[in-house]
Amino acid sequence: MAGILELDALVMAGGESRRMGCPKELLPFGDTTLIHAVIEILQPLFRRVLVVARDPQCLDLPGVQVLLDNSTQRGPLVGLARGLEASNASWCFAVACDMPFLHPLVIQRMAEKLADCDILAPFVAGRLQPLHAFYSRSCLPIAQHLLDRGITSARALFPHCRVRTMLASDFVDVDPKLLSFTDLDTKKQYLAAQQLLHDHALAMTHP
Repeated sequence: MAGILELDALVMAGGESRRMGCPKELLPFGDTTLIHAVIEILQPLFRRVLVVARDPQCLDLPGVQVLLDNSTQRGPLVGLARGLEASNASWCFAVACDMPFLHPLVIQRMAEKLADCDILAPFVAGRLQPLHAFYSRSCLPIAQHLLDRGITSARALFPHCRVRTMLASDFVDVDPKLLSFTDLDTKKQYLAAQQLLHDHALAMTHP
């Protein structure tokens, strides 16, 4: 198995953000933005961080490679295929741009299980997490075939690949609240995340 520092991370920033009502990636988060918060967590862990984006504003992301997604299709599989195509790593870790509480130890624990499978995905909160998952390069031709058929869901890959799952119980010792899997789809979730960040900063200042 390749070491995690030999692998790439893919950050999906091409969604339409309908439930949020505005592009999520550039929303303020603490003293940075949501997408910068995600990138800052991933950069020490991976060889490269690649961002798949539709918004040209995302081009100003120092230290990362931005892949513009010009496809007429919409859906996470579009961005995943774009990232896998641009990467020459044996595996890529794919996440959404709205997951600011990614936990390095959770990601590293997942990377330790990359053997005898094509996809490694956690089963958390009653569902598989396709955008907190590792994908091997063997997934690319399957993804392209699905896209050719007009299928754009990342979960559509799973029946065609060897999938290994991990459970919440595999992570609770390092991430008791499983915050690594938190994504911010709505304004309510975004405000709650900001409050959580504020409370954490306050606790660190006044232990």
